[in-house]
Amino acid sequence: MERVEKTSSADLRGKNFPSVKDFRLREWVKGGIFSDVAKDDFEVHNTVNRGLYRLRVPSWDNAKFAAPCEFHCPTGIPTQRRYDLIRLGKIDEAIQLELEYTPFPGSVCGSVCPNPCMDGCTRGTIDEPIQIGALGLESAFAKVSPPENKTGKKISVIGGGVSGLSAAWQLARKVHDVTVYDDAENIGGKLEQVIPRGRLDHKILEYELQRIQDVGVKFVTSCRVDKEKFEKIRSESDAVIVATGGHKARYFNWEGKELLVHGIEFLKKINRGENPTVGKRVVVIGCGNSGMDTCRGAYEAGAESVVAVDVQKPAAFAKEISYIENLGGKLVWPFMTTKITSEGIYSNDGRFIPADTVIVSIGEAPVLDFLPNDPSIEKFRDTWLVPKKDKSILPGVFATGDTIKPGRLTDAIGDGRKAAYFADRFVNGQEFLPFPEKKKIPAERLSKAYFDKCHHCDLKDPTEDHTRCVSCGTCRDCKMCLESCPEKAITRIENPDGSWQYVSDSEKCIGCGICAGVCPCGVWSIEDNPEEIKIYSTGA
Repeated sequence: MERVEKTSSADLRGKNFPSVKDFRLREWVKGGIFSDVAKDDFEVHNTVNRGLYRLRVPSWDNAKFAAPCEFHCPTGIPTQRRYDLIRLGKIDEAIQLELEYTPFPGSVCGSVCPNPCMDGCTRGTIDEPIQIGALGLESAFAKVSPPENKTGKKISVIGGGVSGLSAAWQLARKVHDVTVYDDAENIGGKLEQVIPRGRLDHKILEYELQRIQDVGVKFVTSCRVDKEKFEKIRSESDAVIVATGGHKARYFNWEGKELLVHGIEFLKKINRGENPTVGKRVVVIGCGNSGMDTCRGAYEAGAESVVAVDVQKPAAFAKEISYIENLGGKLVWPFMTTKITSEGIYSNDGRFIPADTVIVSIGEAPVLDFLPNDPSIEKFRDTWLVPKKDKSILPGVFATGDTIKPGRLTDAIGDGRKAAYFADRFVNGQEFLPFPEKKKIPAERLSKAYFDKCHHCDLKDPTEDHTRCVSCGTCRDCKMCLESCPEKAITRIENPDGSWQYVSDSEKCIGCGICAGVCPCGVWSIEDNPEEIKIYSTGA
């Protein structure tokens, strides 16, 4: 067997050996064995790293996502931001914030809106939704200062309903000269003409209409716009918004349709104080909200019995149905109307409901006979306008609200905001950009466990609800991330305007993700580190 000579440590003493790094660079393979794909710095990296070599990096995504309440509100009101201001004691700013989105916080949000925001509220999955509707009333009588300077751009709005006034409000706040034309004696559209006074305090509406004028919007009432008038308005304006709404009753080609009373005209007469008469027995075709308003009006006009019929499950708000039922009214469905006579109404299956008066209230269509006969104007079913992506139907002419499709009042307000956005860009000569909208915050980002269930809360004052608001997607400045970071990598920075931001120091952060894990509002994100490690070669 061959002997193996052993070298003792004593034999190696005094000899100069290269370091491992030098050996790998100079004597083994030049540049290292991976030199063909990487420029190795030969540094040793630990499992837990900071800076460039972190596996994950956090980001403070404050208000990047829409809270469920904001997402489900067609008007786009960010309630979580309002409650943040209330937490800071900035009540006036919280009240003014809603006016950035709607001129009708009391009339619509606080009075007649179904509040889809509350249906989506995260807090509703814990105990009860935040009182968003009641919070709207807090802004009903807020005052605003008129703009001091004007752009000199003239924008005309044809139609003084909710959507047109929403657009006018936004454009006036962008310091344009805005004039609203309406054929009614009083401005306000269905809020003024159709919604029963019992559902909407007229004093609130009057104040909010005056506030629109106070920011500089000019109202021209009793003005019927025909083709000639439209062309004159268009020639004198930098932009025009068509917002005439839906005021022509819709109905089917039923036998005896000539005996029908049109619900929208019936309600208008009531609000004008004309006291229309009805028979003792009234049948209302339609069980939506307008149908319930018509039932209410029928009782006010002297009806002794009221029956509402529909082909499908009633779509009206539960509280409106309950109100009519408490008056003695009945809802019958499914009931497919086939014939109306002077004695009553028949269904397709032979049922008969006696009636002295039959009122139809199944929706309305827009009256657009003032528009030019231009083949470039697209329509759906030859009734509703089909605007382009920027909501225009002609160069410089934009459409909004029920002229496009029937919707709720909150839909009309939100659509008015969009029309104003595009009209403003048009008159300023700016290129097309989509209306800014946020995605809904994923539910898994929220930590509801941090919020106790409220068993005996006094929910009378909506401004006190900020303690229950989860503030989904918006930082509530709870400092949990700041206090939980094991590396003290997070810093809170307060801005001159009183707002704040949280910043993570990459030289301290190890990408553990605790900040994202403890954040109750889903503001912090933790993602794979996207930063390029430049030691890798990009070519062959």
